[in-house]
Amino acid sequence: MGTRRPFALACAVATSLLAVAIHACAEPSPPRASGATGTPLRGGPCATVWFPGGARVQMESDGAMPMSRTGIQSPPTETATTCHTTVKIHSKSALAALMGPPIITEQDDQITITPSTPTSPARIDGHAVVNASGRYGRLYGTTSSRGEGVFDYAGQDLREGATLGSEFVESSLSFTIYARDSGEEIGKLYAPHATLSVSGRQVGRRQTIATAMGRKQCVPITYERRTWTGPLQILDETVNTEPHVMHVTDWYCPSEGFVLRTDIVEDGKTQRIDTTEVTPLSGAQGVLGAPD
Repeated sequence: MGTRRPFALACAVATSLLAVAIHACAEPSPPRASGATGTPLRGGPCATVWFPGGARVQMESDGAMPMSRTGIQSPPTETATTCHTTVKIHSKSALAALMGPPIITEQDDQITITPSTPTSPARIDGHAVVNASGRYGRLYGTTSSRGEGVFDYAGQDLREGATLGSEFVESSLSFTIYARDSGEEIGKLYAPHATLSVSGRQVGRRQTIATAMGRKQCVPITYERRTWTGPLQILDETVNTEPHVMHVTDWYCPSEGFVLRTDIVEDGKTQRIDTTEVTPLSGAQGVLGAPD
């Protein structure tokens, strides 16, 4: 098998993984008291975790990179200053231009949330083990992400005309590429400085919209998102990538404590991401204390 096919797979997987890995660190919608989770608000570092009792979330997207993503966030544990949770992600994604079968990705992400203080912004650190496979190859490796800024729409000033703070996420990826059938190692993929930055977000007028979970009252929050994979080292080649600039509208629905729809415009093309399911984990008992 030539190298062009795994090279194309590696490029596609790198793009797909960055969309998923950065999203786990940049998702700006942890709930407070949510009808979806049925878990009451409590204080402490885990007050801003996505789901205090844990939950299963299903998302579907269309456009140039259609994706089906299932994430399961475990009930968190907390220390005096941080909140820790795990997010297991199963996704199917594809670059439409490749016209091939989807890339299947399994990702196990360990996430630590450090709430903001009067002198420092909120921070989210993520470390993941990832196994991805396509038609001709498989990738196995790790990602690390650190994000700082405003990640939590709950508790923010959501009056029409308000401006929310910015955020910045930096990630690195390191993978080994294998031939799918023989299991032979083909080479490495390395992206040491992938970044995502979000400009100040503008809050629009609350309105009732159609979502995959029914008609909901939601708040449109618009901003510019810039992502850049940086120089990619794939096999024996270095690929100098260009930044992607997207105009994003998050539809944050306070009754659910979550963004139920995201509209993205890039290069005149529109992609829509729908949250289709939010199911609390059975038997969840809320935030747990970290073991001594």
